Amino acid sequence: MFKRFFQKQNSNKISKVDYWKKWELLELFDDLHKSEAVINNIKNNDEAFVKFKNDFIEELYEIEGDNVADFTRIWEWFKSAKEWELFCGEEGSELRTNIFRITDKWKRNQDFVNGTKVSLNAEFGVVIEKKSDDDNYGQIRWDTDKENDTEDWRGVFGSFLSSGGKIINQDYQFRFINDDGTMKKSSN
Repeated sequence: MFKRFFQKQNSNKISKVDYWKKWELLELFDDLHKSEAVINNIKNNDEAFVKFKNDFIEELYEIEGDNVADFTRIWEWFKSAKEWELFCGEEGSELRTNIFRITDKWKRNQDFVNGTKVSLNAEFGVVIEKKSDDDNYGQIRWDTDKENDTEDWRGVFGSFLSSGGKIINQDYQFRFINDDGTMKKSSN
């Protein structure tokens, strides 16, 4: 028992500082505060804009105080053609791009997201669209020449990662399938 207390723990956990570096959280919060300044300087009394502005500022300070922040709303707002781009246009485009890049990387490593490119055991694939609204994401279409090469990982994202699954570079080019999981047209 004495040995158990003083034995060095072998842990794969990373420190909080390394976690913040890995997910670029300092840069993210810096850009979010710059975004706050941009949005505060926009003179617009439109009801939808005012609601977005208030929601954005409230969300920023809420996640800043969270021990384990969820960046999903920020990720949604900063997607192309969504709230940030609609209300801020070119003025906030560079911020939008960087904030989305950081939150997209974070989001895709938290749960299965439609269109995410993944790998497992030297195979590459993509998370495909849900079959129904009651369904969860997690069906993976593997990059093979088989017509229906899918595997069901719905609801077990953690097990997927524990089994060696990885989120790969989203620019990866598949050989047999398109980015949405459909078969590429063969060129005979």
